[in-house]
Amino acid sequence: MDNSVPVVKIQLHVPLLEEVAKVLKDGLSKNFSEVSVSVVDCPDLTKDPFMLAEKGLCGSPRLAEIGAVSYLLPEVKRDKKYNLDQIASLSELPAGFMIGAGAGPADVLGFCCELMPNLKADNGRNNTHYCKVVPEVCWIYDQ
Repeated sequence: MDNSVPVVKIQLHVPLLEEVAKVLKDGLSKNFSEVSVSVVDCPDLTKDPFMLAEKGLCGSPRLAEIGAVSYLLPEVKRDKKYNLDQIASLSELPAGFMIGAGAGPADVLGFCCELMPNLKADNGRNNTHYCKVVPEVCWIYDQ
């Protein structure tokens, strides 16, 4: 991956926190008998139980979609590799805090895996995890 890849910027709707709370409460109420949702000051997310690589989610948020399912099906395209530092730079947040999900580095680990990035690009704080995909213990739920 290099800095010549196309970057598409889209302005997304940013709802008020109270609107988010209402939507969460309404949705959760459909599945739980007791629900409480409120807007509060953000706790330090580096602490237990969150253990994120940054204290909060505030600042200049970005949503980055990298790659595609077509890189996995019908066959894995092993030449598709991404550098999280470059992604932070292309997102115009070179010191970015990144959390999310994606395919892990099978070429490095030697097996297919899922990646759970949780890192702060500028200070080396990296709480990233991965999990190995074990076909014999995976279930497919038929809807």
